[in-house]
Amino acid sequence: MNTPRSLSRAQFLRLSALAAATTVVAACASQSAPAAPAGGATPAAASSSTGAAAPTKPAAPTQAAAAAPTAAASTSSAGATPGSAPASSGTVASVPRNQTVVVTPWGFESEIGNPTNYNIYLIGNYNHQREAGDKTIYEDLMYTDLNTGELIPWQAESFTNSADYTSITVKLRKGITWSDGQPFTSQDVKFTLEMLRDNSPDLQYSTIYKEWLKNVDTPDDLTAIINLTKPGPRFFHENLALGHENHQVMMPSHIWKGQDPKTFTNFDLAKGWPIGTGAYKLVSSNAQQQIYDRREDWWGAKTGFKPLPQPKRIVLIPATSDEAMAQLYLANSIDSGNALQASTFNAVITKNPKLKSWNDKGPVWGAPDGCGYVINFNNMKAPWNNRDVRIAINYAIDRQQLATLGYAGSDHPIVAPFSGYMAAKWLPAGLQAVIDKYGRDKTDPAKVAQHMTAAGYAKDSNGFWAKGGQTLKVPITVPKSFAPLAPILPVQLKKAGFDASSTIDSSSAWSDNLLQGKSDLTAYVHCGSISDPWETLKDLHSKFSRPIGTACPSSASCTRYVNTEYDTLIDKMEAVPGSPDDKQYMTWAEQALDIYLRDMPEIMLLEELWVTTFNNTYWTGWPSAKDPYVAPYPCWEAWNMVIHKIQPVK
Repeated sequence: MNTPRSLSRAQFLRLSALAAATTVVAACASQSAPAAPAGGATPAAASSSTGAAAPTKPAAPTQAAAAAPTAAASTSSAGATPGSAPASSGTVASVPRNQTVVVTPWGFESEIGNPTNYNIYLIGNYNHQREAGDKTIYEDLMYTDLNTGELIPWQAESFTNSADYTSITVKLRKGITWSDGQPFTSQDVKFTLEMLRDNSPDLQYSTIYKEWLKNVDTPDDLTAIINLTKPGPRFFHENLALGHENHQVMMPSHIWKGQDPKTFTNFDLAKGWPIGTGAYKLVSSNAQQQIYDRREDWWGAKTGFKPLPQPKRIVLIPATSDEAMAQLYLANSIDSGNALQASTFNAVITKNPKLKSWNDKGPVWGAPDGCGYVINFNNMKAPWNNRDVRIAINYAIDRQQLATLGYAGSDHPIVAPFSGYMAAKWLPAGLQAVIDKYGRDKTDPAKVAQHMTAAGYAKDSNGFWAKGGQTLKVPITVPKSFAPLAPILPVQLKKAGFDASSTIDSSSAWSDNLLQGKSDLTAYVHCGSISDPWETLKDLHSKFSRPIGTACPSSASCTRYVNTEYDTLIDKMEAVPGSPDDKQYMTWAEQALDIYLRDMPEIMLLEELWVTTFNNTYWTGWPSAKDPYVAPYPCWEAWNMVIHKIQPVK
């Protein structure tokens, strides 16, 4: 299903009407379901169709309706996965809406997957860490404010690299306890990291630890020494301190020891599972909502590290689309979650001025997220293994038009996989000169013709590029989350003589096809360069390439590009700390970027600047350009800082 890029007046009026319908649903739930409240958000609100009958005047939920219990908390949802009956730790108390934060997953879902399986390291499992665990149950050793690069110590007070970068000494904070009262110690760090190492490739992130981790020493309960197999000056920050997305959190060794981590569900609410050190515990979980209640015995408050966070309850509910998110915001049924498309945000803020994003004014509402929209080529499959074909396709693309038509001008063009968090620091140091040398940001029909001719193609009677009597087909797969790209790219490519088409994939098939090498072109994102060009340039290293039919280790490193000269440069960059003041490092970075832009194994399109949306109706203190205490993305580990910052509206 295509994600809406703009709303007509008629569509907007339907959204407004549906906001009122949401209120009615919540009120009905309060009469029919004597169970736990979900902060006023209901599954029906998240999945209602625009064709539903509804009152024509929007109305904000009343306090009674907002605090009303929902059917999802007490009865099996019609959309629930068989065998995933609602689970709770007993009677779930009522909590008023103005003491509850309601969020949605990052990504559109009709239901919460695997609601009774909380093993965050299972490959293919619904990512509970990303969607709710990072702001409730789990805490990181450290976080980073990406706006400044400042480290935020949490479970760990400090880390120190050895002189040769082959070991990292981590000092843990005294007084941390798991939610069952057991102390958090270096044994938990050792167990978790070695568990990942020993179960490669069957657990999430395990290939990282198989490659890098030798072992973990524990000279005392508050000291963990992480020994590496090779110099890793970025290892701790990249995997355990960045707080970007899905970094590794520690598991309680006293619970996990003796379990098979490939089958252990880590879920038993009667036993208090999942157990974490965070300020919240899971008290109810089903396919339509998860409820997390504040722990009054949280270690941070007991030790004086931090006061208890203000929200007494955090609720996660799914939303099926950009339009469904708009409905929920109009009804004040959610506080944050998946970002809105820029055009949708432009429409809904006229009806709900309490909604804010990172910037106060558009069209660029959002902050960088470390990612850019990209066309991923299968570099092992003809003709995408031909550099001239890839370059020709690049010159057929009008990036600014993609930004204007697809994202209402809220994003901007890029040609290298570097985010705004690092660009101001690194580009002037030498990388911009390399970008300027190639001029890959232009739309140039003459260069399209030059490179297609060099690849042996000529235009056929229909005006399409062809070779040997065969018209070149350019099929582009677009995951649903990036649907605004789908209608524009084929039009641009056809204008340049390519017989192009796009398919929006609402399933996970696109990912499977990409990993296995069955795809041709895939339009999605390349993420990673937050503080150092190596962070994304490394993804083109040949070690990540796999023969067609063998899965790549990750979608981010799955171009199947092979270049030994490039590999040598990346290996040199990997072994030392990255700094724009290091002339040798900059020489390697410039040479690697030169090869990247020369060969174009992928095509960066736009920097991804999601319109992260915050509702100030019940809560204030959200991150913003005026108060940039943390990057604003709910799917990132450091969003835990937001939970500890926001305050109820008086």
